[in-house]
Amino acid sequence: MILSWREFTTKVRRKETPLYSNLYDIAKVIQGVSFPMISPLHRFLYHEWNLRTTMWHNFWRIVYYEPIFKSQCVRVGSGFKMYYAGNGSAKILGDLQIHFGTNVTIFDNASFVGLKVFNKPELHVGSNTYIGPNVSFRVGKNIKIGEYCFISSNFISDNPGHSLDDALDRMQSGGGSPRPDTIRSIEIGDLCWLTLGTAVYPGTTVGDGVVAKLGTHLSKTVPPFCLVSGSPWKVEKKLPIPEELKEHFGEDRYRMWKEQQAAVVV
Repeated sequence: MILSWREFTTKVRRKETPLYSNLYDIAKVIQGVSFPMISPLHRFLYHEWNLRTTMWHNFWRIVYYEPIFKSQCVRVGSGFKMYYAGNGSAKILGDLQIHFGTNVTIFDNASFVGLKVFNKPELHVGSNTYIGPNVSFRVGKNIKIGEYCFISSNFISDNPGHSLDDALDRMQSGGGSPRPDTIRSIEIGDLCWLTLGTAVYPGTTVGDGVVAKLGTHLSKTVPPFCLVSGSPWKVEKKLPIPEELKEHFGEDRYRMWKEQQAAVVV
């Protein structure tokens, strides 16, 4: 009787006879074989591989992936860059109107989704803002992110995703859509740093200069220049507001930050 490959490998793994047991031992030895590391050679090969793959990815980014992504946006300022993370190009689902300022950075595995509840939902990202890997935007109406931000949030949504109080609606294909009155705009100020695992919920206003620690869930209004953490979030401490920021943002705005921060109780 001729064994199939699956039957043969099963007998080897079970070591059903002395022959299969020997074959199993030989296979384990072969699996454990490794090529000796030759330091100068393999250091060279590592740098060669790194340079070759980087150049290859940058070539396709520049001539193909970035242009096709930008063609789907309303506005993309100069200096835009989409880093390679294995996806090629970030995808935009729905009729989402994307506006990017200058020097915006994203990754090709960022997620951009526009809902159909309102016509042409909008996402605005300010200049010099960095959108990290795997950031997910779910836009029902309007999400705005300021300048000089670092955004690594896994979830930024101005809507609950599906109906909150209509189980029959969730029986539809795709789970149905949220009601218009459950969609509330999000605004994230300038100079914010939302670290990995943070979430921003509908109706949230994040003040300028806010730093949210790992896994923070942001809702309602977050005061400016504060370090926040937790779910629900709380203020851990007030952050310094450098006077040099007056040169870029103006005296009035600097004074407003000071006044709003002074009202915060830690």
